[in-house]
Amino acid sequence: MNPARRERGAPVSDRDALECQRERAEDLGARLLLDRTDDDDEPLYVFADPSGHPFCLFVG
Repeated sequence: MNPARRERGAPVSDRDALECQRERAEDLGARLLLDRTDDDDEPLYVFADPSGHPFCLFVG
């Protein structure tokens, strides 16, 4: 896999922090690609940054 195209992830402490960081990411221009916050085992969001590179935020 090309390292420049590898998905990056950032863990947050809990669901409240996940929502806070979702809002921040969108305010900074990220586009939501996948909302998997209904997954009790690993809630997460997948975004694309303004250049189209994917990244995720998850409770970890």
